[in-house]
This record gives sequence, structure tokens and C-alpha cells, in this order.
Amino acid sequence: MSEPDAGSHLLIPRTNLQTALLCSGIIGAVLFTTVYFCFGVISPNYYMIHEPIGRLQLQPYGWIQSVNYILAGLFICIFAIGLRNEMVSGFGLVLIPFCHIVTGLGCIVLGLSLDPQIQLYAGDFTFASLVAGFLLLVRRFAADPQWRGWVIYTMLSVALMIVLCALFTYSIAHQGRLTGVFERLIIITRLVWLFFFTAKLLGGRSLASVDKREIQAVTN
Repeated sequence: MSEPDAGSHLLIPRTNLQTALLCSGIIGAVLFTTVYFCFGVISPNYYMIHEPIGRLQLQPYGWIQSVNYILAGLFICIFAIGLRNEMVSGFGLVLIPFCHIVTGLGCIVLGLSLDPQIQLYAGDFTFASLVAGFLLLVRRFAADPQWRGWVIYTMLSVALMIVLCALFTYSIAHQGRLTGVFERLIIITRLVWLFFFTAKLLGGRSLASVDKREIQAVTN
């Protein structure tokens, strides 16, 4: 699969800790996807195509999915720290990691509570903060030539997730047969984007502001 953009970039050295923080995002997403898929396959009377992931918490050994939500939230929060370190300065330095923190906390709440009302609000906040984080990154990408191609890719990802969320909500309200499919496609869309984004960073691409990179280039 071709990369969403091309262009020269500086090789940015990172500590092992920073690399681990960045990798936590994709590790958490893959772990979450693997657990809910495998647990859904072996759970009796659960149909992944029709039912949302949260229904797994009502199955026998439903605590597995509750723990899965909590771990996913923790990994997202850890990734937010790495993202904050990566940006160094510039637009969204606080807001972008904050949105990821809110997304992570929303996942943790989903794992801690089985109350339908609380889960509804937590799900709404989680998705809203997820979209907000993407849009803020779009604004930052647009100001940096080396990330310019990611503006379109990220916007397309956001648009797809919003459409899928609308279909998911409609399907729940009308007891549709593809509710689980729509929710899982949202997660997969984010997972694919996160994979390529993390690969870009680990490949040497920088999220630091242009001025900061110029200073680093001179000092190095």
C-alpha cells in the first residue's frame, strides 16, 4: 500500500522510552481488536455482525471485555504522553494530547460501568474526542510541508468514521442487522490510520514545529 504522502524528512533520534510511548498506541489498538474478536467468537449467543462490542460485557466472563476497555484506555493515555513529547511545541501542543486522554478515559469508563446511561455518555465523549483529536492534527499537518499529504488522508478517515457512526447509531435505534459491523469498521479505520501514522514517526518523520526542526538540524 502506498504512503499517503511523500517528501524528504529529517531522521529524528528518539530514546527507547519515547519509542515505547509511541508504539503503545498501535499495541493497544491491536490488543483491543484481538481480544474483542476472539472473545466474540467463543461467546455463546453473541453475534458480532449484529451486536455492538459492549454487549460482550453481558456475556459469561464479560469481565474480559471490561478489562479490555480499561487496558485500551490506558494504552491511549500512554500514547498521548508520547504524542505530547513528539510535538515539542506549536499548534495543538496541549489540546491534541488532551483529546487522546479524554478518549482513553472514555474507554476506561466503558470498562468500569455497565450502566446503559453512563455507557451512552462515555461512548459519545469517546467518539467526539477521537474526532476532535483527528481534526486538530489536520490543522497541524496543514502547517507543515512534510505532513501536507496527511491532511486529505486524515480528513477522509474522519469523514468515514462519522458516516459509520451515523449508520451505527441508526442501526441501534432500529435494531438493524449490521450494528456490529459498523462499530468494528470505525475501530478498523482508526487502527489503519494509527498504524501508518506510527510507522511514519518511527521511520524518522517529525511532529516538531518547523522552527524546532531547523534548530535541531543546525545543532546536530
